[in-house]
This record gives sequence, C-alpha cells and structure tokens, in this order.
Amino acid sequence: MYQLTLVLCWLVIAVVTSTAGHAKNRGLLLTGQVKASDNQTFYSPKTDNWRVQLQWLLPEGDIAKKGDLVVVFDSGNIQSQIEQEQVSLISAEEELKRLTNKGEQKILEAGYGLKKEKLLLEKARLDAGIPRAHLSNYDYEKNQLTLEKSLVASAKAEEELAQAKVAHEVAIAKQTLKITRHKDTLAYRQGKLDEMSLYAERSGPVLYAYHPWNGEKIYVGMTAQPSWAIAEIPSLTGLYIESWVHEVDYNQLKLGQKLQLVFDAFPQQLREASLTELSTQPEARKEWGNDVYFRAVFSFPADEQLKLLPGMSARLELPASPAKQSKGESSE
Repeated sequence: MYQLTLVLCWLVIAVVTSTAGHAKNRGLLLTGQVKASDNQTFYSPKTDNWRVQLQWLLPEGDIAKKGDLVVVFDSGNIQSQIEQEQVSLISAEEELKRLTNKGEQKILEAGYGLKKEKLLLEKARLDAGIPRAHLSNYDYEKNQLTLEKSLVASAKAEEELAQAKVAHEVAIAKQTLKITRHKDTLAYRQGKLDEMSLYAERSGPVLYAYHPWNGEKIYVGMTAQPSWAIAEIPSLTGLYIESWVHEVDYNQLKLGQKLQLVFDAFPQQLREASLTELSTQPEARKEWGNDVYFRAVFSFPADEQLKLLPGMSARLELPASPAKQSKGESSE
C-alpha cells in the first residue's frame, strides 16, 4: 500500500511538472489593430448640459479633405441662447441711445438754467450796487436780499449742472458695461457653437472611435460626454500595431521580441513585428470582462505594397520556444 501511494505521488508530480513546462514554453497568439502615431482626433465638446448628442458624421472610410466638415453636434440649445443674447444686445444698445439722449437733454437744460441764473445774478449785483442814498430803505434792502438769493440760485444751478454731467457719465458707463457683457457672452456662445462643428485639418480617411463603456462603434444619434473621442483622421505614416495582452500571458513578452505578423486584409503576406513598448500597469477593459490587460506596441517595417489603413486588424504570433528540458526528461 505504501509503495502504491508513493508511485501515485510521483505520477502527480510528473504531470504537474510537465504541465508547467508546457505552459512555460507554449506559444502566444495576439490580436492587434493598426494605429497611426500622428492623428487628428475629434472630441466631444463641453456644454452647459454636460452631455451632447451627435447629430452628423462624415461616413466612415470617406476621404476628408482639409477644411471639410467631419463632425456635427446638436447645437439647438446654443442657437436659442445666441438668439436671445442677440436680442438682449440690441435692447441694451437701444437703451444706451435713450440714456445718451436723456442725459444730454438734462445737461442742456441744466446749462441753460445756469446761464439764466448768472444773468439774473449780474442784474441783482447791479441793483444791489445802487447807493442807499438814491433808494428807499425798503428798495435797498430788497435789492440786497435779491442778490443773496441770486448767489444761492447760481451756486445751485452750477451744482445741478455738475450732477447732471456725473449722472450722465455713470449711466453711460453702466450701460456700456452691460453691452460689453452681452457681447462677451455672445462671443462665448458663438465659440461654443463653433465647437459643435468640427473640420478636417488634414486630408485622410475618417475612422470612427469606439464607445468608452461598451466598445461599440460611435454612431449618429448617440449622446456623448465631454472629451470623448468621436472620430479621427489618421496619418498614413508612422503606423504601428497596438495590442492588449492578458495578465496571464504578460510574462511571456519582453521588449525587442520578434513576432510573426499577419494582417487580416492580407493573409498571405507574412511579416515580422518587434515589441517596442510594454506597459507595466494593467488596465481594465470593461467590454472584455473583469480581467486586466497590458498595452503592447509593436513596430513593423513600412511596405508600400501593402495598402494599410489605421483600424485594420492584425494577428501576432509568438512561436513556442524549444522544450530544452524535454530531452533530459525523456532520457531519464
């Protein structure tokens, strides 16, 4: 019985060792996507409603020329705000004209009143300058009292003119400030409206991005949050392959490794790719489940015969390494 148990234990150890050896030496098959290092990416803008609806997109795969309209977001709310702001601006400018006319009228009236009071003051001074000997006491005292009243009235008229000028300047300044605020708001709204329409800055094919939550392609009618990638126009130079490696297979890769490369669009063309970047921090890919993956970047020689476009799929294969221990194990 003891010998049978010992034999079973040795068999279990041999199976585990063999399995570990095969797992260590097994090959690796990855899927990747052709990417471009220099892209024009179109992002969803930030709006007052936080989310914005995608209203129109240039069909995927179409070649956009520089200056072409590529993405349009729903701007109905912003259009309405711009119209309201334009009405408010017109009303404010009309109010400025009314305040200007009203203030100038008050200044004109105050200036006329001051001139009138100055003329009356000159007359009162002449009357008050008549000697007492040529007038009755009543008339003399009356002339003196009239002079004093004219002095007070003239000073009051000067003050009213100064107040009318200050009030006019303040009213104009306040209304001008309101107009400036309306213009600034209108310029801000206009800038937001411009962000609703995105144009190509280079020529190239239009590629749709993927939804960051479910991995689906971006589509017209969907609602996007700020800074979501909507589409891109890639550069056809500086292409590379991006792949996501499962945490189980991560240890099999090392920088500089050579892998066999086959593009799905050209299955007969075998190429070689080199691992140039390998992230050290895993990332969750919600659309793939709860596991985590490491980003890997592979470079490959440029080939004008292959009409590659960003977004194309590719397969990368790391052949199984020779089982160095197999001979030793078999000899035993």
